[in-house]
Amino acid sequence: MSILKDIKIWLTDLLCISNYDRKAERKFWKMRRLYEKGGYINRKRAKRMENMLQEKFQLRIPCSVKIGKNFEIRHPMSIGIGPTAEIGDNCKVYPYFVSMAALKGDRERIKNHIRRHAKFGNDCILGAKATVIGPVTIGDDVTIGACAIVTKDVPSHSVVKGLNQIRPKRPDEIPDKYKVES
Repeated sequence: MSILKDIKIWLTDLLCISNYDRKAERKFWKMRRLYEKGGYINRKRAKRMENMLQEKFQLRIPCSVKIGKNFEIRHPMSIGIGPTAEIGDNCKVYPYFVSMAALKGDRERIKNHIRRHAKFGNDCILGAKATVIGPVTIGDDVTIGACAIVTKDVPSHSVVKGLNQIRPKRPDEIPDKYKVES
């Protein structure tokens, strides 16, 4: 039994996954399942769990965010995503990532129930301390680098660094599932 415990600790250290990260992610997915189940009591419980995640882990991802399959939170620490954001499949979010609404024209968007936050495509990597401002559209297979600031739309298969510095990915960087056979 001791050997299995040692192996588990070794693997945890190897993968850099702490119990803190696992606990936050488990609570996050439990909150999502409760909210999606529907019903007054389940939604109230989900909102309570959302508030606990905000207080304890600074994880500000509201229940109303549309999230695709295989969404990963790497080290859940101070991540903020707005309530009208949409996240595609297979996306990864790193610590201190923020997706916020732009202030210009925000009241009209709230009044007319228009999306105020970013829409992310599939297979996106959202880097540490990156910020996405406004109702921009991020395409499929986009990597937003650490400390990048995005305020305009990003086409698919791109890399973003700095302030809106967008460059297309080289052909060898694009995954096989996105390559078009001719």
